[in-house]
Amino acid sequence: MTDLAERMAKLSPEQRALLDRRLRERSRKPARLEEIPRRSRPNRVPLTVDQERIWLIHQFDPNDPVYNVHFAWRLLGELDVPAFEQAVNLLVRRHEALRTTFELEGERPVQVVHEHLPVTVSVQDLTHLPEEEREAAMMRAGQEEVRRPFDITRGPLLRVLLIRLGPQEHVMVGTVDHLVWDRQSLGIFDREVAEFYTALVTGREPQLPELPIHYADYAEWQPRWLRDEVYRRQLPYWRKRLAGASLTLELPSDLVRPPVQTFNGARYEFRLTAELTTALRELARRENVTIYVLLLAAWNLILHRWTGQEDIVVGTTSTTRSRPETERMIGYFLTMLPLRTMVSPRMSFRELLRATRDTVVEAFDHHDIPFGTLLDELDVPRDPSRNPIYQTSFMFVDFHEDPVQMPGLRLEPLVFDNRTAKDDCMLCVFDDEVLADHLFGLFEYNTDLFTEETIARLARHLRLVLTQAVADPSRPVSAFSLLEPDEAERMRVEWNRTAVAREPGLTVDELIRRRAAATPDAIAVTSGDRRLSYAELLDR
Repeated sequence: MTDLAERMAKLSPEQRALLDRRLRERSRKPARLEEIPRRSRPNRVPLTVDQERIWLIHQFDPNDPVYNVHFAWRLLGELDVPAFEQAVNLLVRRHEALRTTFELEGERPVQVVHEHLPVTVSVQDLTHLPEEEREAAMMRAGQEEVRRPFDITRGPLLRVLLIRLGPQEHVMVGTVDHLVWDRQSLGIFDREVAEFYTALVTGREPQLPELPIHYADYAEWQPRWLRDEVYRRQLPYWRKRLAGASLTLELPSDLVRPPVQTFNGARYEFRLTAELTTALRELARRENVTIYVLLLAAWNLILHRWTGQEDIVVGTTSTTRSRPETERMIGYFLTMLPLRTMVSPRMSFRELLRATRDTVVEAFDHHDIPFGTLLDELDVPRDPSRNPIYQTSFMFVDFHEDPVQMPGLRLEPLVFDNRTAKDDCMLCVFDDEVLADHLFGLFEYNTDLFTEETIARLARHLRLVLTQAVADPSRPVSAFSLLEPDEAERMRVEWNRTAVAREPGLTVDELIRRRAAATPDAIAVTSGDRRLSYAELLDR
């Protein structure tokens, strides 16, 4: 493959759709895009449509940490704690989103931008503990930290905890409210805190260009842009795409669904072998799809087989950072896309791949409509016990950013579990071709619906489906086996060993006499509501 072809093959579906759209727009020679202006009200602006959805969930239960986002580093080496705290606050000064709180103005929520909202880096010293106990204590402290709720009316909505494990080892746990943060914000945080810290400890000026606008500018501009540009071009697509869709996925649960949706969750982690990962990448290349589409097709197949439904709707995240001004800005630039795919038991996996690819490309080509707007415009029925439109989601995280570097420090990422789940079940797969030769992933699931055993079975089924797809992509959907070889052996052979040894020569009436003598009151025969004990049967 040429270098250009290799680069194109690594593009996500969203990147491909965005590139296609920009090429089409350039071929039509459109007028220069209007720049996002600075806002007219300096400190108080409306929320974006997708921010409002998170804000509403905060109102239902302000203490629920479901929209807490966290990130963590293990810092190995000599850490200058005062310089690190100063670097964090220089970042907060640079990005207005991290100096924002939320309150009601009349009947509408607004975001309030503060001139100063400093962040204190808390330090928890565990060096007084025996060395063999520190790691477990650190994990407990981190878990507690990422579950602590935010007061969105007071702020700050960013917390940073440093856990000291030794003179050359710290763990940094950052927690932030999703109202002001998305995944790309994490990369911006990492790079800019590292730049500020490096500048402070080496005595040079930070090398960061001035931001053209801030998140509040985008929030004030967005409604006019949606009204003037997006609704007219994209709403008709979604009206047609979701017309008649099955908006409830009946994934069999272990527990009775609560009448009001809960967000209690857990994670189940898994990995795919290096051999299977290599084979999947080769299959994706041959079929001209991304690994994202291949994994989503497998997830669609499993959902079809588990539910018996052919109309499958899965949610996925999409960034709304379609303007150059937003690329280097911390803020919430996410929306959810409903991906609707029809899965027939007669279609081959190859056909399912193509249907999934078409669904993904079309959806990302119409991704500017906020999910909250879709709910309102399509008048989607609401059920307080579940998410509207989709109840399961799929995420794919492709690590392609350079590792963060700070003088005298080596950084290793850490993950804590805040024990929440936004959906009934979410599959997330991670791909880091630089550091790992295999795909790894997790299921985030609602513990008020599913047990860990059920989710472990889902993970096994994912491996089985992917293995069979690699072996024969022409295999029909109905022909995929969801049983491991030992499970199939157990069902076909062990569970069918029903022969019973008995003494030779005994007649049926003799067997009944013996059983009546041993357990005369045991039920021998039932017919409708009538029952006979062995004693009564013997009398008959």
